[in-house]
Amino acid sequence: MKYIITLLITSLIWPVITYGQIEDREATDTVFSRESYTKKKSSFRKVKTRYGLVDLGVSALYSPTTYRLDNGIDPFELRLLKSTNFNLHFVQQRVSLIDRQLNVVYGLTLESHRYFFDNPVVLLEDTPEVTFDFRSGVNFKKNRLTYNYLTVPFMINFKSNPRYSYRSFHLSAGGFAGLLLGANFKTKVKGSKEKVRDNFALNTFRYGIRTEIGYGPLIFYSTYTLNNLFDKDKDGGYEVSPFTIGLVIWPF
Repeated sequence: MKYIITLLITSLIWPVITYGQIEDREATDTVFSRESYTKKKSSFRKVKTRYGLVDLGVSALYSPTTYRLDNGIDPFELRLLKSTNFNLHFVQQRVSLIDRQLNVVYGLTLESHRYFFDNPVVLLEDTPEVTFDFRSGVNFKKNRLTYNYLTVPFMINFKSNPRYSYRSFHLSAGGFAGLLLGANFKTKVKGSKEKVRDNFALNTFRYGIRTEIGYGPLIFYSTYTLNNLFDKDKDGGYEVSPFTIGLVIWPF
């Protein structure tokens, strides 16, 4: 537990330290003439590539309708503090359009979403449509749906002060599209646990919007999926849209 807390604190502080070191080095450059300024400006890379960037946030579900099982409970009610989103950006590229202030950002991302259900329900596998099973009297320590998507994000990015990122306002907006890699439903009760692997009628393809806003190394992100969580031919009448809110742990 101490190791996890230390790792989390380090991941939050490290971007600030890194930003400071990078910008301090840049701040020591002195421009003595127009010619040297032009040379310095032209030396900035138009294309910047980063690897292993990370997001950490909360996963939630939105529906305009409140769904009820036969016994009146809402099967989509979540334990929000435990329902998480972890994104690993294998690679991201930022291409400058105008003086590194206006950029295009794209990449390849592994998205992992975990939903902890508040009520004693499980998603059944190998069913013709989405089916929740209510386990009356069962005291679950864990009943959790996890799924992963391989996603391609594409955004327009604005930086107010690209030379000194730690003093720069950051704004990005765009979209994403992804393919389902796999899913599982894990249950845990006293004395036993089980993990079932299935696609649970999840949408094979998904798309949505992503936004980022922040200042310096402190950048927040949000995503909203525009199509249904479940396959339209197997959704069982459920129309649910995933969304996330979180922190870019290792910013571009």
